[in-house]
Amino acid sequence: MEQPKPSLLRNGPEGGTGLLRNPLVRIGAVVALAIAACLIAWLVIDSRGGSSSATPAGPAPTSPQATTVAGTGPVNLSADGLRTLTAAVGQPIYWAGPKPNTTYELTRTTTANVYIRYLPPGVEAGAPKADYLIIVTYPFPGAYESLRKVAGGRERDVPGGGIALVDAGYPSSVHMAFPGVDFQVEVYDPSPQRALAVALSGDVQPVG
Repeated sequence: MEQPKPSLLRNGPEGGTGLLRNPLVRIGAVVALAIAACLIAWLVIDSRGGSSSATPAGPAPTSPQATTVAGTGPVNLSADGLRTLTAAVGQPIYWAGPKPNTTYELTRTTTANVYIRYLPPGVEAGAPKADYLIIVTYPFPGAYESLRKVAGGRERDVPGGGIALVDAGYPSSVHMAFPGVDFQVEVYDPSPQRALAVALSGDVQPVG
């Protein structure tokens, strides 16, 4: 699946300046059997508590941890299917809420990044287009404090006490964080105006 152009995401302080990373990765489509096998493996591993976090690579105690989990997808799910799957995972997964006539393509990487892509009728998982709304959840210790520091006063308040920051180098992406939540969220839409509107709407919340 072709992802939108990578944006720059501040990924925690390192030496006081922070570390930039490319959050949007190219995820190849897989056959249906492989998707099903990975999905089952994900549920089994997470239900047994098999996921683990490695020691932070950098010297700073607030640097994000390198996490290894069972990756899966892309796979299309209904809203109910997404809720059921999320209940088996030991991390929050953010989305922009249910939309009519929409399926939700879920991809989870081995680093525990979770992508929810909103697909219209007739579009299958793994479709090679970046024309749709995508909500991404990244493990990120200290996300709220780090994003506020990077924003330097340019952040926007969002419902629920969170903040949002438009990526200055790639305005189709808006980064979000919430107090006390060790995950950062990215809202991508081909339209920068829509991306910001979604981020500020209050709809971006954990699947529940």
